Amino acid sequence: MLRIFPKNWKKLRLASMFPRDMMKNSFFGILAFLFFISIAPVVSAETTSAFVFSFKGDVKIVPVGSNIGVKCEKGMVVNPNDWIKTGPASEVTLSFDENADNVIKVQESSLIILKMDGYVKMQLLKGELYAILEDVKKDEVFRVMTPSVVAESTSAGWGVSGDGTYTKTVVIDGQAYVCGINKDGTPSEKKYQVGSGYQRKTALYKDPGAQEEAPQEVVSWFKEQVIAHHLEKEIYKKTKSENSAKVSGGDVIIADGEKVNIVDYIYKKRLENMSRAGTSAEGKSPSGGSETPDKSGQETKKTTKAV
Repeated sequence: MLRIFPKNWKKLRLASMFPRDMMKNSFFGILAFLFFISIAPVVSAETTSAFVFSFKGDVKIVPVGSNIGVKCEKGMVVNPNDWIKTGPASEVTLSFDENADNVIKVQESSLIILKMDGYVKMQLLKGELYAILEDVKKDEVFRVMTPSVVAESTSAGWGVSGDGTYTKTVVIDGQAYVCGINKDGTPSEKKYQVGSGYQRKTALYKDPGAQEEAPQEVVSWFKEQVIAHHLEKEIYKKTKSENSAKVSGGDVIIADGEKVNIVDYIYKKRLENMSRAGTSAEGKSPSGGSETPDKSGQETKKTTKAV
């Protein structure tokens, strides 16, 4: 059976510090969760950061050691243990590499902590986020931890949402794995697969529920987000390129050896990506091919290597 955390982590017994009746309350559950993370040993000595690829609306970053939020700016570096808060109708995209091939999009009214500790990339205290992972390094795993679940994947597109008492993990492309959180704050040893086009809900201190088919509107919305991100990356690359230029009549870029209007170029690329997405989806099962999703709620014995 796969053990997600080292064996000695089981010795961290938070139950004695937090009475059982208190732990039933989601507020105190979050406190226990934060305390556990603060004292847990770091799996890797490597420390890295992320940067703000894009944002809109009211996004505040609270640097580690401070209690004052700083207004988010494009290109801003986000360091380990920095807090990020998004307001209503606001969002921020964090990139984990120079070319924004692996990003996490934090949605409105969310509160997260960037960890980057060699095991967990990010903690989601409340709200919603989506990961677009297209070029993950060998042996690297993207993990997001909430008060009720640890979700992980090495590729594909998936999302996590929750309010402190439950977490919903949805996979749009590829697959992810989830495990529950025990009452003492340690992650459960059992891991459950979430197949493409499916989701699992996990209540506080419970094992993940059975797989359910993801709502079609969520799948369609996410595909739009991927297309929009690809277009944003194209603009980002062109902006960095020496071939970018301003001419009378509007913004132009050099694409395929020719000067083209940037608006026309974006629209053309968007249509091409939508066409490819629709073609690739034909004839495939919601589980993403030959593998049959586990609807029974039984644990999956596949393993993934930690960072």
